[in-house]
Amino acid sequence: MISELSVKNLALIEDIHVEFDKGLSIFTGETGAGKSILIEAIGLLLGDRADADMVRSGADEADVTGVFAFAKVPAALKRLLDDAGVDCAEGQIVVRRRIARAGGRNRVLINQTHLPLGVLKQAGDLLIDFHSQHEHQSLLVPETACVIVDALPQVSSVRRDYDAAYQRFVSAQEALDKHLRDAAALSERREFLEFQHNELSALGLAPGEEEDLERELLLLSTTADRLRSIADIAAALGDGDAAINDRLGAVRKRLETLAKLDDSVSPWLTDVEGAARVLAELETFCGSYGDVGLSSADPNRIEEINSRLAKIQRLKKKHACTLAQLIDKAADLKRSLDALGNSASDRKELEKARDVARTGCLDKGKDLTRVRAKATRAFDAQISAHMATLGFDRGVWKTDFRALEQPGPSGMESIEFLVQTNPGEPLLPLIKIASGGEIARLMLAIKSVVAAHDHIPILIFDEVDSGIGGVLANEVAAALRGLSTSHQVICITHLHQIASTADHHFHVYKESAGARTVTRVEELTGDRRVAEIARMLGGESEIARKHARELLKGAR
Repeated sequence: MISELSVKNLALIEDIHVEFDKGLSIFTGETGAGKSILIEAIGLLLGDRADADMVRSGADEADVTGVFAFAKVPAALKRLLDDAGVDCAEGQIVVRRRIARAGGRNRVLINQTHLPLGVLKQAGDLLIDFHSQHEHQSLLVPETACVIVDALPQVSSVRRDYDAAYQRFVSAQEALDKHLRDAAALSERREFLEFQHNELSALGLAPGEEEDLERELLLLSTTADRLRSIADIAAALGDGDAAINDRLGAVRKRLETLAKLDDSVSPWLTDVEGAARVLAELETFCGSYGDVGLSSADPNRIEEINSRLAKIQRLKKKHACTLAQLIDKAADLKRSLDALGNSASDRKELEKARDVARTGCLDKGKDLTRVRAKATRAFDAQISAHMATLGFDRGVWKTDFRALEQPGPSGMESIEFLVQTNPGEPLLPLIKIASGGEIARLMLAIKSVVAAHDHIPILIFDEVDSGIGGVLANEVAAALRGLSTSHQVICITHLHQIASTADHHFHVYKESAGARTVTRVEELTGDRRVAEIARMLGGESEIARKHARELLKGAR
């Protein structure tokens, strides 16, 4: 329920704070006192657009805050707020709107979290059903008829079964459509794909091949330099009478003699012996390297390597990728061409899966249609009965179904509410009824029927009493009282019959505060409430007061 409402600097309202409770709360007051401003304030909490002109003259911004308290936050609302990053673990939601003058920044906060206006609008639709001549009438939204019908106890589980079947059908159709799009795109590019694949596969590219070829080319193109270096090394190892091995041999003999006399020289002897072995191996390597180098210096092989490297470079530049990516691209092209070859068989399998899912969806859709038709016969009769007590003499309510060519997200038919408000008139779509008061009373009839399983906890009715009085007013009051047993109901009224049945009575009035006029709100009890109902009866005489007391006593 909404437990508190605070409004600052909004039109004639300077600063008011209202605390609400469960049951039926009503607002009364003279025309022009500011009741419509309260409606606008609540509308702002539900996501209505703000206008800078709403800010009170002389103030920089208007501020509207509503506190909503729950024993348990409704599941749909909690999902919405969780997705928006709003913490509502304590079962309380504080909604705040700050409206700045032109050029200023408007802000939306829920539990101190800044949010887009769209999120507030979604949250507001889950918090309050607002019925007035100023939009926010969920009953006029085309999808609402389907929501109301499918919330009926006999229908809800069947609707869930249909939703699951429809989702399977949609998924199967999407898979088939994607396959057809991909196959068509591949088919249009078949020749190009084949050309690219043949061009790449003809080379027989291998991972690391480019590095191997460049390494081999480097060796072949430097044969002369390498052989010259080998010859110089060989000459240094065996240079004249004082060959390096002979000199090392002389050094080793001297170290052997020295090592016998001094153990610390032994490591040097070991190193020299190792050096001798290395130089001997190097001499052998140099002797064989020349033959290998000369035999590898094949001009034809150099030309062959250069040609292949040029082809690889050209394809890398053409496809703007590396050799590894070229190899991957060749594999992808092969898979695409194979997919074209398998396209027909894949299509048949996907069509078969789609047809099976569609058949299942149609079966569930027929079940839903049958259950809806059965449930709405009783629903229509109940609404029509309530209409008779709410000012629609011999009024008729009918739920109209129109079959769809294909299964849709909400079933195999569209749903629309048709109404006959006066005898002799045709049944017309509810949305074509012009009177806000009539729509409010029709919603009152619906809410009276579906109250037990309605998911929106707060109902607000503005001008529900438009154009009625006498016995009809008593019936409207009784309907509101009935709703207040399962919902928090807030009503703005001019009728004493409704005002006298309320659990909480708030009076809206204007008064002068210095040079300014301000709107005030106070909760009435005792004699002050008697006086207000007497005013609504048409006077403040003792007779009117006595009548007011009798009305309050009768309501209790």
